Amino acid sequence: MKKNKKTSIEKMYVFAGFKFAEYIEMDTFKERISNDLDIEINELTNLGDIFSKIHMENPDLEKKLNEIFFENILYSHLKHVYIDEFNTKLKVSQFKQNMKKVIESLNHNDNIPSALYPEMSEEGFFLMDSLNVSSINSKFIAGFDYEANGEELINARIIFVEVVPTGDRTEYFVAGIDIDFKSNTYLTMIRTKQDIKKLDNEEENQKLDKTTYQLYKRVKDNIIADLLYNTQTIDVKKDRLSMYNLCKNLDEQLLKDIRAEVISRTSSSVSSSVKQLISDLFPSGKKPKKHDRDKLEENISSLLIANYIKTNYKGKDLVKMAKGKKLVGYPTKIKFTSNKANRGSTQSSSSKQPVSASDMFHSLYISFRDALGLEQWSISWFTDYEFKNPKDFDVIQTTIYSKSTYFEVVFKPTRPLNKEIIYHVVKYLNNHR
Repeated sequence: MKKNKKTSIEKMYVFAGFKFAEYIEMDTFKERISNDLDIEINELTNLGDIFSKIHMENPDLEKKLNEIFFENILYSHLKHVYIDEFNTKLKVSQFKQNMKKVIESLNHNDNIPSALYPEMSEEGFFLMDSLNVSSINSKFIAGFDYEANGEELINARIIFVEVVPTGDRTEYFVAGIDIDFKSNTYLTMIRTKQDIKKLDNEEENQKLDKTTYQLYKRVKDNIIADLLYNTQTIDVKKDRLSMYNLCKNLDEQLLKDIRAEVISRTSSSVSSSVKQLISDLFPSGKKPKKHDRDKLEENISSLLIANYIKTNYKGKDLVKMAKGKKLVGYPTKIKFTSNKANRGSTQSSSSKQPVSASDMFHSLYISFRDALGLEQWSISWFTDYEFKNPKDFDVIQTTIYSKSTYFEVVFKPTRPLNKEIIYHVVKYLNNHR
C-alpha cells in the first residue's frame, strides 16, 4: 500500500513555477542539469516537463534541481544591482532566528497554502516550483539558502517576490538578495518590469512597487531591517570621488603612452604658439595670467591628442590596447561635476569603443581631469578578466549610478549574466570605493 501511495503522489506532481520562466536562461539551465545531475533533457523545452521528468525518474535529485533553478533566477537577468554595506556581526543561531521572523511575517498568509508552511524553514528552502501566487500585492520569499562554517556565516541568498498586475494577468516582480558576510556587503538584484499597471484602488496602488528602486527599498524595509538590522549610510561624496579616480586611472593607463608621445613632440611649438597668439591678441595692456595661459596650452595639447588618436587609431585599436595592458575594461561614458560646479558629459558611439575615441572627450578633458567626482559613468568590462586569451575582446557594459540614497550598477546587455561576472564587477568596484 505504501508503495502505491508513493507512486500516486509522484504522478500527482504539478509544476507551479511558470511565473519564474522569464527570469531564467533556459539553455544555461539545461546545460547545468546535464553537467551537474548527469541527466539528458535536450528534447524538453518546457519547465514543467523538466521538473516532472526528474520528479518521476530521479526524485533524489530534486533538491539539486531546485538549487540550479534558484541560482539561474538569481544570476541571469536581474541586471539592476544595488550594492550596500552593513556592520552587523551575526552568528548562525541569531541569523536563523531573524530569518524565521522574516519568513513568518511575509509567507504565513492567506495567499500561500498553509500546507507549505512546514517546508518554509529557517534552515533554507526552495519552493519556486510549488508556488503560484496570483493575488496582487502579495509579497513572499520563494527560496533561500545560506552557507556557514560552524557558527560563522559565509553567505546567504534570498529570492523575494511581489505579485504585480500586467495587462490582464499577474506576474512576479523579483528581487534577488545576495549577502556576503565576509565583506559585509549585500546585493539587491532586480529586473526592470515596464508594464506594471496602476491599480484603481489608490490605497492598494500605494503598496505596489513599480520601479526597481521601489522594490529595492521594499527589500530593505521588509527583509534587511529584520535580518541584518541596518545598512550603512551611503557616502555619496566619497563614492563619486572614488568612481572618478577609478575612471580617471583607467583612462590614464590606456592613453599614457599616446599622451606622452604627443606632448613630447609638440610641447615646445604649442608653448611658443600660445605666446605668439597672446602677443597678437593682446599687443599692449592687460594680458592673461600664467594660470590661464597654462590652461590654454593644456587644452590645445588635448585637442592635438584627439586628432592624433582619430588619425592613427580606430576604436578597436584602443580596445586591443586596453586588453594588452590587462586593464579590467575601459570607460564608455562619463558624467561629471567639475570644481567650479559645472557639469560635463560625453560618451562613445558604442560599448565596443572607449570614450577616449571621441573628440568631445578630449575637448572636455581638462575639466574632467580637474573634476570632483562622477555621478554616472559607463564602463565596458572584459569578460576574459583572467586574461587567458589575448585575442578575446568580448566586453559587457555597465552603467554605474552614484546617488545620495543608493549605489547601483546596471548591466546593459540583453544576453544573460552569470554569477562570476557579477561578482567580478561588484568586487572590483567595492575595492575602489
